Amino acid sequence: MKIPIDQIFPDPDMPSSKKPNGRRENTRSVRSKRDPVVLSTVNGYVLLAGGRKLNAAKEAGEVLVECTVKAEVSPQERWEFSLAEQYHSSLVPAMDLGRAFMEYRDNHEVTQQELARRTGITPGTIHHYESLIRTLDPALGEMVNSGELTFKEARSIADIEDHVRQREIAQPFIDGRLSSVHVERIVGRAKTSATLSIEDIIEEVVNGKRAPEREPEAAPVIQPAIPIEVDTALIENAVLKIAGELDAMQLQAIPEYRRLKLISSLRILDSRLKSALANLNGGMAGRQAVPQQYSSSRVPV
Repeated sequence: MKIPIDQIFPDPDMPSSKKPNGRRENTRSVRSKRDPVVLSTVNGYVLLAGGRKLNAAKEAGEVLVECTVKAEVSPQERWEFSLAEQYHSSLVPAMDLGRAFMEYRDNHEVTQQELARRTGITPGTIHHYESLIRTLDPALGEMVNSGELTFKEARSIADIEDHVRQREIAQPFIDGRLSSVHVERIVGRAKTSATLSIEDIIEEVVNGKRAPEREPEAAPVIQPAIPIEVDTALIENAVLKIAGELDAMQLQAIPEYRRLKLISSLRILDSRLKSALANLNGGMAGRQAVPQQYSSSRVPV
């Protein structure tokens, strides 16, 4: 229905629009043909969405404007209208809008596809805005809001995972050396050619000068260990000596406090002997038969 324009008031809950202060225009090219959506109140109509069309009607000198009138809306629906209006107004900074999308989805536990259905914004667009928050270097995010880096540049650069590489790609655009028309090709080349410098990629994309790619460094070759012949004479002598000590031990009285410690040591020796025998025999069955080793901290009383 047509509503008198002077009876339509802005939504007090709508975040205030902020234009970037940087040297570059950072608004998004978004056109909405939707009629304004208003909430009927006793004092007039509150604008929920469609501010662009309403402003166009005012500038054209019209007195009435075609609107969709809502008798009531839930808090969640009002939030959804607010998100759609923030997007279509093209005046809310991109980083703020990305945070707003994520806050809504976290609060209501919905997917990007469901939020798209509720707001009329495409899932891909919501993904691009959220990627600025999730993957873009925070310092570059500040430059998006200040206007030093455009939304198109930022969303493309956010596809690069490494923040150092992101900053290298962004710098020529921040300096004004490159136009946004080149950003997608430069990012695409950077993703497939990690060894190329950004300057070489720019030369290739802008001037057609393909730079040779450096070969990745070869992985170090690990030489197999060379077997060393072991002198078993010392081991043989030590074993015979221990065997003699064990035979003599049976004829001796051992104090209790030393008995426990000796039991633990002998069990460790027993485990090592079985492991050595299995290794010398070269059979898997011997290895599987080796019991779990005991440590000195697991002494049975």
